[in-house]
Amino acid sequence: MPEIIVVGARGIPNMEGGAEKNAEKVFPRIVAAGPTVELLGISKFIDRPEFQGVRLTGIPTVNFLKTDKVLYNFLAFLHAAVKRPKIVHMQCLSAALFLLLYKLVGLRVVVRYGSTDYELQKWGMVERWALHMCEYQMRFADHVIAVSETFRRHLIDRHGLKRISVVPNGLDPVEVSDEARAFKTELGLDGKRYVLAVGRVTQQKDFETLVQAVRGLDDPDSQLIVVGGAESEYGERLFAQNDERVRFIGRIDRSLISALYQDCSVYVNSSRHEGLSNAVLEALSYSCPLIVSDIPANAEMGLPAANYFTAGDVEGLRGKISAALATPEAFRCPTEQFAQWSDVCERTLEVYRDIMPDQRIRTVDGRDAAETN
Repeated sequence: MPEIIVVGARGIPNMEGGAEKNAEKVFPRIVAAGPTVELLGISKFIDRPEFQGVRLTGIPTVNFLKTDKVLYNFLAFLHAAVKRPKIVHMQCLSAALFLLLYKLVGLRVVVRYGSTDYELQKWGMVERWALHMCEYQMRFADHVIAVSETFRRHLIDRHGLKRISVVPNGLDPVEVSDEARAFKTELGLDGKRYVLAVGRVTQQKDFETLVQAVRGLDDPDSQLIVVGGAESEYGERLFAQNDERVRFIGRIDRSLISALYQDCSVYVNSSRHEGLSNAVLEALSYSCPLIVSDIPANAEMGLPAANYFTAGDVEGLRGKISAALATPEAFRCPTEQFAQWSDVCERTLEVYRDIMPDQRIRTVDGRDAAETN
């Protein structure tokens, strides 16, 4: 019987998405601290039985009238109800669809809250209502993990949550493989100046503003490279704009992105809606010159004022990119205030200890937790 069952991440490793990146970095470390972990992903995204000690189980889905997430979440509930783990860890808001059922069968539930998903333009009325219901049910969770103080305040103000902790995402170690360097060479980027953006090509990322800003640069040799898959007509429309100046290269294995981070002229996050962006943290890890929109989640990172532009402002973003191309050092940011993934894991383990005081869960470095108190 697994001690922890994870619901809400499509799969690991090397999947796009914040829930997936967090799961890939955190749960192998949790396994190393003692608990056994089973991650319930979606069958088509699970290509192995385990990853670094985390057992991977694929849940079958059928995308009929957009009911695939409903089916996934219900089958995940049935699986957990039979296995009866000590904790069910929900990796995203939509995973809380059947949270009350989990509680009715006597399971402890932790929910990770990384985005106000119902604000995204891609959802229709029914989907938005369902996501609001997911958020409402979070008051019945044993504990909620918010990825930022902004989200913690939102949940307290709107729902009066008390059992809530802030556990951000972490910085990555700088690792550039030979395969990543070869991939960058294949793209023809060696020795070139390029603006980099990473993320699924969706409306909330607002790549349109970034595309317009780059196309209007006085420097004709600078390219825009966007890494991320298209999931809608919006994405497909932007992919159709590919040319020598603007290149949407699609989804690639995360391990291949490292060389693109290391050598980019400037990294841009132009989002109008975001949680605590893993891609921005990756750019910080690689000391990229950085420009981000001034939305609340980005503002909470506390970067110098020079690194922000007003969301949606094409001219303002273009001016920032031009300045960063001319003086990149002025746009590199300190990283001391950001967490490492080992810190993220330890804070998650503290949540588990709080709701299971009778269980002995070691720290990330292998010590008995009692030794640190």
